[in-house]
Amino acid sequence: MSGDTAVCSRAQHAVPAHQPPAPVRATGIVLALTAAIALIAIAFALPAGRSAPHDVPIGIAGPPAVGRPITATLDEKMPGAFEVTSYPDADALRDAVRSRDVYGGLVFRPQGVELLIATGGSPAVAQLLTQLGTNISRQTGVPLRTEDLAPPASGDPRGTGLAASALPITMAGLLPAIALLLVLKREIWTRTVAMAVAAAVTAVTLAALLRWVLGAVDANFWGVTAALTLGLLGVGLTVLGLGSLFGRPGVALGVLLALLLGNPLSGLAGAPELLPSGWGQLGQWLPQGATATLLRSAAFFDGAGGATPALVLSCWALAGLALIVIAAVRQREFSAG
Repeated sequence: MSGDTAVCSRAQHAVPAHQPPAPVRATGIVLALTAAIALIAIAFALPAGRSAPHDVPIGIAGPPAVGRPITATLDEKMPGAFEVTSYPDADALRDAVRSRDVYGGLVFRPQGVELLIATGGSPAVAQLLTQLGTNISRQTGVPLRTEDLAPPASGDPRGTGLAASALPITMAGLLPAIALLLVLKREIWTRTVAMAVAAAVTAVTLAALLRWVLGAVDANFWGVTAALTLGLLGVGLTVLGLGSLFGRPGVALGVLLALLLGNPLSGLAGAPELLPSGWGQLGQWLPQGATATLLRSAAFFDGAGGATPALVLSCWALAGLALIVIAAVRQREFSAG
């Protein structure tokens, strides 16, 4: 009898007295999961549901007497949708499109209207400009000629392959960092070198898939590989640094930043200017948005317009490396003490 009493006593002491009752804990779990699901839904659905053009940079070339009324009409019918720049002639506008200063534009000639687009820069914006050019042609009664200065890859005429790769690219930066933190718990520099190697190998693999399996890119294979490598390093070293210095909370912060903010705001599926006002610009300062812009620059514009996103990714990678150095110094001090 005394043995049964001792067992019951130990069982009672196994549960802390301060622990909330089971119904309270279950309610807390349900509420936390509901909030998490709502946050995920907002992060992924809001950018798509509120998608609209905001200050999309386009150009107009032609006589001022024609360009000014068109600009005024755009401001009246689609206020805030376009940021229009005037160019002296068609060649100047072409150069601006190829250098990624504008997404495209209209050239007004006596014999008709010429529409310049760059599908490789953004299929969604190219479609938007095509609709705009068609409407102007109908209203003015002049023929419309379209020229695509950055056509999509022959194997992916709608440009969907590159757009669909946004989440896989994000995961390709996250998963190696998380795995290395779990497997190499104390080998800080070994996992850092391994992360760099994983980024390079994964980038070559993804570039090969985009080129020869998905057909999403036709040219500049090594430029695309370099863009992907820098993008994966920006994500991977950041998560690795956060995990090395702050442990699991740091990893969770890095994952949430990438999946709930960076990926939905990357603009790879459309364009930063098509996201809710302000959010698209924010996305370009995150690794996923910078990777998207750099990837399109490498794949369709021979690197034009890629300097700023490359700098952003380099800063993220260096910030992650700085966190790793701090973690290594702390580890050495703790071991010495």
